[in-house]
Amino acid sequence: MTTIAINPFLAKDARRVKTPINQGPAALRLTPRGRGLARLAVISSLSILLLSGFAAFNGATAGSSSESISSPYVKISVKPGDTLWSIAEGIAPEADRRALVADIVEVNNLKSPNLQAGQKIYIPTRP
Repeated sequence: MTTIAINPFLAKDARRVKTPINQGPAALRLTPRGRGLARLAVISSLSILLLSGFAAFNGATAGSSSESISSPYVKISVKPGDTLWSIAEGIAPEADRRALVADIVEVNNLKSPNLQAGQKIYIPTRP
């Protein structure tokens, strides 16, 4: 048994045959409610993008608050002639300087007590 398939485009009246190629674009019809929902979706997605862009440029972080978090250390630059003892005396003149010098050495992981002018070191803020 033999089967013969005839292509409709090869026939004489190929222009009358409706195929997906000959049809125009399908018209999309939305009800007023559908148009409102489509507008709402576009506006909400654009507003989310806009707000996230502002948050990224302003440096917003999750869980941020208006209060600044105080650090237990202050970073200072060593001036010419400064020593660990003179820095400790300037921070806490009436306190025991030995404990403060030991804290400065420990926090900054100093190998020797010698400091260089311009060197940045961290100083504990506790009295």
